[in-house]
Amino acid sequence: MPRTKPTVADLRAGKGKLQRTNVLVGEGGAISSTNNSGTVNWETLGLAIRERRLARGLTLVALAAPAGLSQPFLSQVENGRARPSMSSLYRIAHALETTPQAFFRGPLGDETAPALLRFEDAQVVDVTSTRSESSCRLLLAGDAVFHVLEFDGLPAEFLEYWEHEGFEALYVIEGQVEVEVGTETHRLRGGDFLSYSARLPHRLRAISRKRARVLLVESKVEALQEPGRASHAPEPRVRRATRTRR
Repeated sequence: MPRTKPTVADLRAGKGKLQRTNVLVGEGGAISSTNNSGTVNWETLGLAIRERRLARGLTLVALAAPAGLSQPFLSQVENGRARPSMSSLYRIAHALETTPQAFFRGPLGDETAPALLRFEDAQVVDVTSTRSESSCRLLLAGDAVFHVLEFDGLPAEFLEYWEHEGFEALYVIEGQVEVEVGTETHRLRGGDFLSYSARLPHRLRAISRKRARVLLVESKVEALQEPGRASHAPEPRVRRATRTRR
């Protein structure tokens, strides 16, 4: 019987693992001897991207153009032999109409049970191809109803705008950051909080010497009620009509 490639579901369940390699290719073509970015399974990530691409009926060449990345590099990503930065993953995700977080594995097991993630077990990805400048810890990703990310050491210069479906909330843990959302610019410091529609073009950068750390919560849901805005306010009580006895 011919051997078939495992799916993302198989790898997440620990079945049919591909033969691992100690050689990973960086975005600039540099060779990395080991994967020191947390517990990211690049094979699983590559398969998730491939499945999403095939579901949309795209070839690697057709994906390369809107993603602004080369076809050989995308092929290495899908085969688990390249380690893309969060910036490159966003380009791929944007071309596939999703977010980078959706490519990563989420919590395993019963969805109704509490999911504990230890510090050392979080998946970590470089934000840019320049290592040690900025990293992203994926605290909750995958198929979860919302995603939680921790950015440590934001770049001093703005990167490309991010724009996708959903809603985001940003909390500054320490340092100072500048956030552009649509036509507005906000300067935030430790303890400040900002929320916005993710459909608006947005990006952020560090503006202080102190290393900046922020927590980002992202949801695909913009409104819980249609039509009208979502609200946690109690619904007005409807007074029932009383019958009069004759």
